Amino acid sequence: MRTVELGSGPITIGRASPEHAPDVELGPDPQRWVGRLHCTLDFANGMWSVTDNASVNGTLMRHGEVTERLQGRKRIQHGDTLMILGDMSPQGEPQYWEMTFLDPHTTRPAPIGPPTDVRHTGPSLRYDWVSARAYRVEHSGETLITGLRPQSHQLLRYMAGRGTNGAAVACEHESLITALWGPREEWAPHHSYTRADLAGVVRAVRRCIEADPSSPRILETVTGIGYRLNVSR
Repeated sequence: MRTVELGSGPITIGRASPEHAPDVELGPDPQRWVGRLHCTLDFANGMWSVTDNASVNGTLMRHGEVTERLQGRKRIQHGDTLMILGDMSPQGEPQYWEMTFLDPHTTRPAPIGPPTDVRHTGPSLRYDWVSARAYRVEHSGETLITGLRPQSHQLLRYMAGRGTNGAAVACEHESLITALWGPREEWAPHHSYTRADLAGVVRAVRRCIEADPSSPRILETVTGIGYRLNVSR
């Protein structure tokens, strides 16, 4: 356990790279679960707020008994805990970095709004960011998806994280390659990743999430662009 004293902000949290050193470094992280600039704490108008910087794996915030995925910028208060995925066991169990915000001058709990529930008529995927579990949603029922490898989770987390309020999410090939293997400047010398490598990951995901992988209805191909994930909340 370590303590980081916050100054006036902003405070960056992320993974170190040759060109970047965040204020709070989470590592080692050879699989790049943590983004280089994963999230940022800033102070304004007498309060601290945290922003997820469109990270691949997202940032979770635990407030009391409620843990939810951080969407955009949100106030953080005394006792709130930020959770960032740092690793995943071969059995698919998530392992999080946890950072608890301690501010003795701000102790009032934040209000919690009612949950939203968006339903889809066709098959879709719901990703539980807290437990790192994926569910196939169809006919108002849910089925736990098993057999997903860590890289499959990485793809689903990235695509599910791009959508809001349960909608189809289309992602370009290059953005998905970067999400899975990092930016080109971080690749090993004389090594590159192509659409063929991406297609291999997509096939592995489809074998787990689709009723018929040869005719995908959840993770669909968008010809000439990339892939589309039909998501549900």
